[in-house]
Amino acid sequence: MRIGLRLQGTSCRTLVLDGHTVVSAPAEVHGSNLAEAVDTTFEELRHELGAEITKVTDITADVGRVLAARKLAPVIAIRISPRPPADAFHVTGLPALVEPVVARTVHVGGGHDLRGRPLAPLGLEAFLAELPDILSGEVRNIAITSVGSTASKDHETRIADAILSSDSEMRISISSDFYSSVFRDRDYTAILNSALMETGEDLAAMLEASGRRYFPSATMWFAKNDGGRAPLARLAVIPIHGLRPEPAMQILGAATLAGAPDGEVVICTDSGVTVGQIRGGLPATRSVIRQGYEASLASNAAVVEPYTADHPVRPAVPSVIADLRSGQDTPLPFGLVPTLAAAHDAAQVGSAVAPLTAWIDRLETVSGRADLQLVQRRAEEDAESAAVQSGASPGLTRIIESNVYAMPYGNPGIVRIRVQAAGEVSGDTFEDAAEIQVRAPFRVEEGAIR
Repeated sequence: MRIGLRLQGTSCRTLVLDGHTVVSAPAEVHGSNLAEAVDTTFEELRHELGAEITKVTDITADVGRVLAARKLAPVIAIRISPRPPADAFHVTGLPALVEPVVARTVHVGGGHDLRGRPLAPLGLEAFLAELPDILSGEVRNIAITSVGSTASKDHETRIADAILSSDSEMRISISSDFYSSVFRDRDYTAILNSALMETGEDLAAMLEASGRRYFPSATMWFAKNDGGRAPLARLAVIPIHGLRPEPAMQILGAATLAGAPDGEVVICTDSGVTVGQIRGGLPATRSVIRQGYEASLASNAAVVEPYTADHPVRPAVPSVIADLRSGQDTPLPFGLVPTLAAAHDAAQVGSAVAPLTAWIDRLETVSGRADLQLVQRRAEEDAESAAVQSGASPGLTRIIESNVYAMPYGNPGIVRIRVQAAGEVSGDTFEDAAEIQVRAPFRVEEGAIR
């Protein structure tokens, strides 16, 4: 059995799945605080399940709404580049949500080009002279972003090591953990991730303690915005990936309830109609969350688009039309006919069945087709290894996506490799999870080179 949780404010919703069958979906529980709501939820669920609680193997929490609502912690932004911005016009602009949390900006000389060659020596000596003053303040969160860190993260990690050598309690987020070819996107993502780390720590500690108290044999996870899950302890390190999981979980949950691991998923809610794709049992994703002309978040998230009257109908593509509206007395817009009624909260079903997911997203230098195939296969092995390191069984991992992208502006020897692996823990079966099919991964032959 698996449990999907959704936390919001001081309330908690839960849903229990046995295979693909919903065995329990209690009413939302409210408490004087979030910890009390989670505790009460688990206590009531344990009482309801009785001796069956030993069958609960996994609990996955969607904490996206809590992360979005909590106050961001102040952050020191360390930017590594050959020289500081020439003037105010060239200073990195951040979205209005994040700009106020940057308590201090520190420039360090350094950075790399796309081939990983240093553009300038790392200004470590000058930074070490400034470090005591940086650590003397009350800010405990640091974000480090370097030019060219997609090709080499050497300068970012050396600065991080220097900080941790002086104060191991600092929370550090480095931009090479998040792929984007745009410095501004990585800088924004590292800063927001750092600002959420304290909340991630608190949520992980609270959920772990409560879960251990009521379901000691179950493993705790958090839901990610790619439709997968990750070990709960990682929420303290990469909270950014747990920020907006609900759209992905709705697609995954609707597809799971409909038994459709591949095709199109149309989600109809009170706020409108959206559409996404599911491939191999997981939502199709893009690597950044765009925000108009502002900096984008470098986090793999489900591709969700508004459904319009011009949406192309493709009879050969299986589709799920999920009516998740609170009231279903009126017809759906656009002449849509539901194939799945809102018998249950699709997003919570998605959280309950979400598989472990892991990504490899990096630049590689190649000299020909054979070399390209070699580095792509190595990336697939690394992605499966990353899924195993997160807890997946080696025999229950799959490659969901494996793509190669040409780099723009004339770098013919450099390509971007993007691979997603998914897996289940030992002892589970694929009946317990989303139907991850054994299929050829989405790759070059399907027109993925851009």
